[in-house]
Amino acid sequence: MSSPAAYRSPRSLATAAIVLLVVCGAVTLLQLVVDVLRYRAAGDLPGAVEFGDDSAFGVPYWLDLVALLLYGLTLTGSAVTFLGWFHRVRVNAEWLSPYGHRHSRGWAVGGWFTPVIFLWFPWRIACDIWQAGVRPDASGVRTPLPTTLINLWWVSFCLANMVDALGNQDIDAARYPDAYQQGAAWLIASDALELVAAVLAVLVVSKVTTMQEERFAEHTAATSYGVHVSAVES
Repeated sequence: MSSPAAYRSPRSLATAAIVLLVVCGAVTLLQLVVDVLRYRAAGDLPGAVEFGDDSAFGVPYWLDLVALLLYGLTLTGSAVTFLGWFHRVRVNAEWLSPYGHRHSRGWAVGGWFTPVIFLWFPWRIACDIWQAGVRPDASGVRTPLPTTLINLWWVSFCLANMVDALGNQDIDAARYPDAYQQGAAWLIASDALELVAAVLAVLVVSKVTTMQEERFAEHTAATSYGVHVSAVES
């Protein structure tokens, strides 16, 4: 059995996650520029000319290497801080509302790395966290809050990864400029979706953190005024 859930402020992790998501978004914007240059460079090559690899494109190739290096570093940093924040707010959500969680808190991290179920477990956990942050009415009932923001973030995130896989597959298989352009077009679309997902992720982190802080402040105020609050356990 898991230990009792305890509230810990998610603010520091949220701030770090937001900063790194913004940095990751800036690097993604650089990657978008590089992919547009690659698309144009491929269009400048004779259609019947077969090429061996990306080095045929000159500057865009080297820019792509730099962008990939920066992206790998910023993605790692943002992923680590985001997962730390995600687990923190999942535990907090259990403290705020012990019921209505469809998955145990361990899945807040494990769900991202488990084959197949990573497609929906993190989204479901995020929705449960979202609902746990809703202010209950006088009878303790939480009116369901629309999960539009969560849904848009998750759809854009998943689509960005799927489109990126298509683009890289086409790029790796391309032997002629037109096929390479097709792959570059997929990558441009993926970059745009990643930018959207990054913006939405920042909004999700900010909103969830604010909701939890407000509920904790209300709980603290109620307790200080002698209002009985039962202990919450997992």
